[in-house]
Amino acid sequence: MVQEEDLVELLKNYDFNAHIHQYFWKDLNILLDVNSGAIHLLDELSNLLLKNIIEYKGYIDRAAAQTERLFSPDDVSDALNEFRSLQKQGALFSEPEIPEIDLSSMKVKAICLNVAHACNMKCEYCFAAQGDFGMKPALMSIETARQAMEFLLANSGQVKNLEVDFFGGEPLMAADMLKDLVVYCREREKDMGKRFNFTLTTNAVLLKDDIIDWVIENDISVILSLDGRKSTNDRCRRLNNGAGTYDLIVPHIQKMVARQPISYFTRGTFTQQNLDFSEDLEHLIQLGFECISLEPAVGPDNGYSIQEQDLPRVLAEYERLTEVLLENYRQGKDIEFFHYNLNLQRGSCLAKRVTGCGAGIEYLVITPEGDIYPCHQFVGDRTFYMGNILDGISNSHIARAFSSNQLKDKECRDCWARYFCGGGCHANAYYRSMDLKKPHRVSCEMHKKRIEGAIFLDLSKKLECKM
Repeated sequence: MVQEEDLVELLKNYDFNAHIHQYFWKDLNILLDVNSGAIHLLDELSNLLLKNIIEYKGYIDRAAAQTERLFSPDDVSDALNEFRSLQKQGALFSEPEIPEIDLSSMKVKAICLNVAHACNMKCEYCFAAQGDFGMKPALMSIETARQAMEFLLANSGQVKNLEVDFFGGEPLMAADMLKDLVVYCREREKDMGKRFNFTLTTNAVLLKDDIIDWVIENDISVILSLDGRKSTNDRCRRLNNGAGTYDLIVPHIQKMVARQPISYFTRGTFTQQNLDFSEDLEHLIQLGFECISLEPAVGPDNGYSIQEQDLPRVLAEYERLTEVLLENYRQGKDIEFFHYNLNLQRGSCLAKRVTGCGAGIEYLVITPEGDIYPCHQFVGDRTFYMGNILDGISNSHIARAFSSNQLKDKECRDCWARYFCGGGCHANAYYRSMDLKKPHRVSCEMHKKRIEGAIFLDLSKKLECKM
């Protein structure tokens, strides 16, 4: 720990851009100490003093003298003492450290089970080529599904809680198989002393009463696709015959949510066609949903994916979205918005802080044929084929590539937001630059805005509670 007398020298060599993020949102002066994760709300004096310290490259005497043009010397001295106290606590001007961790020994704890490479919809922006991932349409057999679960059990080591996401395409096209599989897994839990936690990601077309009963009875989390307003949803999310889906699926989703599943999110996608996506958030709230996710479409410019030229409107819209969330909080509706779930008090686990996610290491995807890929966005790309559940991981170099794709080697290692994303999505990086280590700039800018919004919202809620 740096001693008080060394603070002057510390700041003269401090990389403020990399280790401090100071910003203004609406009426709050906010400071993030990047390495510690500490968040501070600054008054006008402290905010100006910090700006001057940065402006004068850590020369405290010059910064103090400049600040004393507007504030009394005693008040400036008190603010400096507060800065020194926070620094001693490790909550300000904290020492930089980008850890490197050995991920090679991590066990598999999560499987995305692509039970359907087929879909009953034809969404315009679908990354999975309208459900078949550019491969032969197929539904997973119960035999393959059981083998996938045995693969997970065999490769999970001492991990007790296992995550399985029923995914596609549309997984409910294989509903009967899924029902048999859950029964099988519950029996295997008893044998192995482990617990399967299931998530169903569905477009809700086939979400009928018997399926809803099954979800509730088996404590299955659900992710329910709905883009927002009818005009927004039906522009992109249509049946194979071209008909819109809003009127069909909204009653299904409302009925599912009314049954209070163990966990749920209504998940929408916003595109170049609805850059006013805060309106879609408001509509989803009006429909009665309290757990909501709105994801940007990303990728090549196809008329839907968010591009560089869209950023000014998108970033401004995130500000309005944040106001919508705050206003609903004031009205007694504490909406859980997925991208604002940053766990600010505890922070991300170490692995996520340096790698972003566990794709290719502790998280894998299984296709209907039993093939293994590092995540759902790489399915069908033979460059990332890892093996098959019958033979295990045969291309171990892919796992090594993902385990070594850590923040310390990325160009964003000095970005103030680095510990909230670990360098960002592997797939977004690769498919924009053909380089896992080169983050996707558009995604980065949106994520940084969401982080700022989430911090502002968290502080605002705390201030509201004190009033």
